[in-house]
Amino acid sequence: MGTLLVIAITLIFFIKNTTVKVILGGVIVALLVGLGFEAKDTDYDLGTAIQTGSLKKAKLKRNEEGNLINIVEFCSQDEIDYNCSDFKTQVEAMEVYNKCKDAGKNMDVYGLDRDKDGKVCESLPLGKSAG
Repeated sequence: MGTLLVIAITLIFFIKNTTVKVILGGVIVALLVGLGFEAKDTDYDLGTAIQTGSLKKAKLKRNEEGNLINIVEFCSQDEIDYNCSDFKTQVEAMEVYNKCKDAGKNMDVYGLDRDKDGKVCESLPLGKSAG
């Protein structure tokens, strides 16, 4: 991404067409934003951002290995088997549970809410909300 940024900045000095310079300026801004997100290990689901109008709701989380977690995609997988031990806090488990439920996926097949009281993984420490 850094290389593309250097190329775009270099090109802007050699191009004479104003329209192309404006477009190239937009590309430079987009690359700078992307570079900033990468530096901060942050990413957003643009579909969710457009659908909800909220960047806060569209922010994707990363797992311990640093990989992005796309919760809707993970909710759609058949081969996963999530248990309470896969989460660090009750709040984290509840957020994933609710996002999958909102996406129309039945997360209770994993037994996260065994006593059916609407609170999952109650044995975990409470933790803080990501929002």
